[in-house]
Amino acid sequence: MTSTNTSEPSLSIVLVTYPVESDYLAWCRSIINRRLAACVNIVKVNSIYWWKENIEESDEVLLIFKTTRDKAETLKEVVMREHPYEVPEFIEIEADKVSEAYLKWVIDSTREKK
Repeated sequence: MTSTNTSEPSLSIVLVTYPVESDYLAWCRSIINRRLAACVNIVKVNSIYWWKENIEESDEVLLIFKTTRDKAETLKEVVMREHPYEVPEFIEIEADKVSEAYLKWVIDSTREKK
């Protein structure tokens, strides 16, 4: 296992919820195609939350992106610009320990190809 060090590439896990009635699969594919994340896990969820002084319930998908800390900032910009919600969820979790092979795969998968 590798501990993160600010001078070395490290792994970030980014959580984003997305409405199921939108074309979330196409949007996720576009994120992967732009190499902003190595992969995305898609989990169907039911959400209950406050919105404009009302309790709302929605069917959503929880998108779990695996990316590098460097790419996470660009991913955030894309989420804020392209997401259909007025206030999109963007939560970045910096991984403290990651297997070296997995981290290498994430780095290689998000590297721009020549």
